[in-house]
Amino acid sequence: MRFLRRSFLFTLAIVFLIETWIWDSFASLGRWIAARIPFAEFKAAIARVISKLPPSIALLLFIIPVIVILPFKIAGLWLIAHGHFLAGGAVFLTAKIAGVGLAAFLFELTREKLMSMAWFSHAYAMVMHWRDWAHRLVDPYMSAIKTQARAVKAIILRSTAGERGRLAKTITRLRERIHRLRTQG
Repeated sequence: MRFLRRSFLFTLAIVFLIETWIWDSFASLGRWIAARIPFAEFKAAIARVISKLPPSIALLLFIIPVIVILPFKIAGLWLIAHGHFLAGGAVFLTAKIAGVGLAAFLFELTREKLMSMAWFSHAYAMVMHWRDWAHRLVDPYMSAIKTQARAVKAIILRSTAGERGRLAKTITRLRERIHRLRTQG
């Protein structure tokens, strides 16, 4: 029973970290795009509009991606349920990534207003606490996986390294043999 609980928590932590990675990536992308918009007046106008919004409207703006993306997720699940696993999975995954990305972008725009609500600020702190927990649980395993991957990569590089590698020598011998067989027969 303890193994099942630990496995469930580990899986939950990985899913959570994937979500936060998508979130962080799209938040960074949003900042990058906003920094490249050449219209300083446009950016200032967006900032003024958001600064005038009450926190509850900013929250509504933040929730819109969830509502817009939900039908696409349902469509993806419907496709999966009807045997179209790849198409359904692609639709669901695309909708998931787009929804999280759009929410992250909008959160960056509305963060100050959202954090002015005590309950939202508390919820945000709790999510950050869960994120730290997930990292503490998963990071040692990820470190071990990265170490093993580097070792495997080194072995592959050694065996394929130029003319001295075993794989390279084997390929050279096969090419020579094929060439001899073609010239003989």
